[in-house]
Amino acid sequence: MRSGVVGAILQEKDDIFLDLKQKFWNTYLSGLVYWPFVPLTNFSLVPVQWRTAYAGVCGFLWAIFVCVSQQSGDGTLKSAFTILRTKWTSAMEGSPEK
Repeated sequence: MRSGVVGAILQEKDDIFLDLKQKFWNTYLSGLVYWPFVPLTNFSLVPVQWRTAYAGVCGFLWAIFVCVSQQSGDGTLKSAFTILRTKWTSAMEGSPEK
């Protein structure tokens, strides 16, 4: 969440800790739900040669979640999925049919 404070400073917001106050615990709890399953699945289901790539993809997905949460969510996985689903369906509706 440190980047949230830096972003608030760069955006010259009045309360630079507002995002941290509003989203820290939700994001922290979401991480407690997400991250234990990453090593569990990595070491039990993923072949040895793919484990580094799998962990990298999981980290990339977490970074996307944090960015979406910082932009318009409340720090919960539910809000991130709702935002992504809304954007996905609007993109699919706007795509030209063949």
